[in-house]
Amino acid sequence: MTDATEALSVITEETEHLGSLATQAIDFLRQRLPSLVAGLVVLLLGLLIANLLTKGMTRAIKRTNADPTAVGFVQSFIRVALYVLVGVIVLSVLQVPMASIVTVIGTMGLAVVLGLQNSLSNVAGGILILFSRPLKVGDFVEIAGITGTVESIAILQTKLRRPDGTSVFIPNGKISDAVVLNYSEDPRRRLDLKFSICYDADAAKAKDLIAAILLKSSYVLKDTPPLIRIGELGDSAVVLYVQVWTMHEHYWDLYYDLHEQVKAAFDENGIGIPYPQMDVHMK
Repeated sequence: MTDATEALSVITEETEHLGSLATQAIDFLRQRLPSLVAGLVVLLLGLLIANLLTKGMTRAIKRTNADPTAVGFVQSFIRVALYVLVGVIVLSVLQVPMASIVTVIGTMGLAVVLGLQNSLSNVAGGILILFSRPLKVGDFVEIAGITGTVESIAILQTKLRRPDGTSVFIPNGKISDAVVLNYSEDPRRRLDLKFSICYDADAAKAKDLIAAILLKSSYVLKDTPPLIRIGELGDSAVVLYVQVWTMHEHYWDLYYDLHEQVKAAFDENGIGIPYPQMDVHMK
C-alpha cells in the first residue's frame, strides 16, 4: 500500500510539473506569437524585396553598357549583402537587443574568417579578376590546363563552358594565382601546323601547293603573309612548318580545312606522307 501511495505521489508531481511547463510554454507563445508572425512576414517580404532589388540593380547596371564580368560579380555581391540586411531586420523584429545582434554578427564574422579562409581568398581573387581583367565573360581561355569559354564570374568561382559542352567551376583564388592563357585578347589568332613529307618528295612543290591553298582560303588574313618553311629534318620525314593568321572565330574551321585540303593536294600530286619506319639487318 505504501509503494502504491508513493508511486501515485510521484505521478502527481510529474503531472503537475508537466502542466506547469505547458502553461509556461503557452504563456510564452502568447507573448511572442505576434513577434514570431511579424518576423516570418518580414523574412518573406525581405527575401522577395531583396530579389527584386537585385534584379532591378542588375538591369540598371546592364543599361550602362557595363562589362558583363562586372555585372555578374556585382549581382552576387548585392544579393549576399541584402540577405544579411534582411537577417538583421528580422532579428530586430523578434526584439533581439541590438547589442546582442552586433555581438553575434561579430562572433560569426570571426568564425567565418577563421573557418572560410579559402572562400575569402576566392572573394579576393574575384575582386582581382574584376579589376585586373585577365579574362572576361565571353573569352576563350586556358587555366591550369582547362580550356573553355568564360560564362560567368561570381564572388567565389568562375564558370567555364568547355568545347564539349561540359561546365567547369574554378575557384577565383586559384585563377588569381594561375597562369591564364587568353585566346580572345586579340581578335586574331595564329594557326601553327606541321606537314610531313617523304625525303624523296619535292619540298618546293609541296610548299607551293600549301601556299595555293592558303591563298584561296577565305579564312586566312591576307594582311600578314603566311610562313611556309622546312622546320625539321626528322628520322623519316621532312617536316614543313606552316604559320598563318586568322580571326579567332575561324580558327577551327581553318584548322580542319587545311588538313583536309593539303592531304588531298599531296595525294593528287604524288607527294608522299611518310610513316615511321625501321630498317632491321639480319646476320
